[in-house]
Amino acid sequence: MVKKATRSYECDRCSRTFARLEHLQRHERSHTKEKPFGCDKCPKSFTRKDLLVRHERLAHSSSPVAQTPEATVTASTQQVFDGLNVLASAVTDHPFTPTGGVDQTILPATHGTFSTAPAPEPTPFSEPFAYEGDEFSSFLDSIPLPSHPYSPTYQPLPLFPPLQFDSGAGYPSALSSHGTTTAHSSVLPRHGTQLPSLQPEESHPPYKSRPPKVPIAVTTQCRDRIVSELQDYANVVPDQSIPSRHALSRCLTGYLTGYHDHYPFLHIPTFNIEACPLYLVLSMAALGAQYCREHDTSMSLFRVAKAVTLEHIRRNLQWNGNHDQYRMTGPPNQSQDILETVQSVLMLTSVSSWFEHYPPHYEALYMRSLMETLMRKNGLNELPHQDGSWESWIRNESAKRTKLIVFCFFGIHTIVFDLPSMILAEEIMLDLPCTEQEWTAPTAGQWIECRQHLRGSPKIQDALNSLFTRTPGTGGQLESFTSLGGYVLIHAMIQNIWLIQKACRVPVCNTTCLSAAQVASLEQALENWCQCWERNQESSIDPFNPNGPISFTSTALLRLAYIRLNADFSSARRLQTWNPDEIARSLRENLSVQRSDRLTRAALHCAHALSTPIKLGINYVARTLVSSWSNQYALCSLECAVLLAKWLEIATVPNPEPSLTEQETKLLEFVIEMVMEAQHGVSRSWLLANNTRLSAVVTRLWARLFTADYIYELVNLIGRSLNRYADLLEQVHMP
Repeated sequence: MVKKATRSYECDRCSRTFARLEHLQRHERSHTKEKPFGCDKCPKSFTRKDLLVRHERLAHSSSPVAQTPEATVTASTQQVFDGLNVLASAVTDHPFTPTGGVDQTILPATHGTFSTAPAPEPTPFSEPFAYEGDEFSSFLDSIPLPSHPYSPTYQPLPLFPPLQFDSGAGYPSALSSHGTTTAHSSVLPRHGTQLPSLQPEESHPPYKSRPPKVPIAVTTQCRDRIVSELQDYANVVPDQSIPSRHALSRCLTGYLTGYHDHYPFLHIPTFNIEACPLYLVLSMAALGAQYCREHDTSMSLFRVAKAVTLEHIRRNLQWNGNHDQYRMTGPPNQSQDILETVQSVLMLTSVSSWFEHYPPHYEALYMRSLMETLMRKNGLNELPHQDGSWESWIRNESAKRTKLIVFCFFGIHTIVFDLPSMILAEEIMLDLPCTEQEWTAPTAGQWIECRQHLRGSPKIQDALNSLFTRTPGTGGQLESFTSLGGYVLIHAMIQNIWLIQKACRVPVCNTTCLSAAQVASLEQALENWCQCWERNQESSIDPFNPNGPISFTSTALLRLAYIRLNADFSSARRLQTWNPDEIARSLRENLSVQRSDRLTRAALHCAHALSTPIKLGINYVARTLVSSWSNQYALCSLECAVLLAKWLEIATVPNPEPSLTEQETKLLEFVIEMVMEAQHGVSRSWLLANNTRLSAVVTRLWARLFTADYIYELVNLIGRSLNRYADLLEQVHMP
């Protein structure tokens, strides 16, 4: 193949050269901050035309749902590409320039209909894929850096092209019982049409950094009150020593700055430490001490808080054996007492879930049964009465958020320890939570102002039904959800996937994987979730945005949901052993994948998740940023790393049968270029010397993100397990 001339356009500001004029023009706008594409309906302008198109759809379109098949078919000359082709356009010599902007809707079609041009012949692995010039650098240029050094996005919103590719692959696609492609399996999530941006300027106005938290101050009188009340628990707390008021203030503030934004069930604007019960204060301080990197203080407070909380339950909330009721020798407001006790147990569970011995993780596993018991005693779907006042609304919303976050925490335990949830999604009849803007309003007046332009939240069951029953081109009950609402819904869907996969393991089912119909239904629901996420004005893929990191966390869980449609990680992870060697062996031996269109796009997803930390510098991200994110990022990244490694292993065998499709080849070359960017001095030939070397190198890149000195032991366990997995891959071809 004759290689075209490259580097023919030079920037006169920084001397960088580019292979194409449009690349130079886009680069020059990064110097001038020029936004030449203006909206004719509002004052906004954008750096790229695709951002303008998406803005017009989200902000000004009266019908944001997908186009109908009839409307699209009439545009016979319109080129339609899948998300993988979009990604590949950054690393191949064929730029992707879709007609009408990047947010085109891919509709049900058969192989060969995604482009007006003939599909190229599949490229075998033995033939190198041609690159033109500095294309991988161009791809890295397309990932915008954050506006300040503390807001990089490590897991961008997932990209998923449609199920069918235009390459005529030799392996089977998901088919219906009649051998034809199902309609639902062809739906393209909108996120598959462009490389995600770290700054969502196309749909949201610029925002300022999240304001710093106001510290929680423990006065001398407050500490004296804590000491006095602690004396009532001398039977279970013989050592009555607690930290100074300054240390308590520091630990409580650590809770506020490190944990609260990930699980916002306390109403901070009206939170009063003086009125907070003893067990809740101690539990908050124990959890906050972890985020202050004061592990010994945390353990000391944890032991005291656990003893006080359990004794409070024994004295005031447990069955007394004499009457058909619970003893109530504590506060007269039973519902509020139970709620605050649940919050305390949740905090204690949050401390002990992520350590093997100090404290033992099994303490979290038995304490979660207390949360379930108390929640059911309090009424799983019962909430405090509202009289229209701000105060009654706060009590109602706090109770709702507490119960929903406990449900989600059970889901996290399912992901980590492969345990069934204590509460099923079908049992929850509550409304979805409110917006973060409402929840963080500091005064009643601002709360009223926030609610004037907001709709009421739908019931969770109605929202789930809408996600699973709504189809492209039709209306539905759920147009959007709040950040915490989306988080609850994605946990409910992951629970659904886990239950179906476990049911498949029953011998009578005679299968070990989801059926095509099940996968199609789940993928359609996930696509609908994506569309609702986009319409939420508080959504962001910046974990440090003012509305909190929950929407960012949800996108990582969305990736995990898609991955688990391709591979049943639940029984193969073995994280409950806390043994990196056993975890690595289990992932190696008990998890297999087969080439398919669906697996290719999942592998694309995983590769793309690694691209941003590679651009920013993996060591920098690992040591300065990952530690401040939720543990759920590490949990999702483990599956990203292993799935990508499994795909690379089968994609790099000599002379694969059938030959690699065009999409597989493009993705493979993208991964190779990404690794060469991160690992100085490695060559393509060395990476492809055998079919496990590239997998091992990529796995070690993932591992480097989770081997720094993190707050919780579980995160380090994931990093160590990935390194052991890489060791196993390297041993395959050792002499």
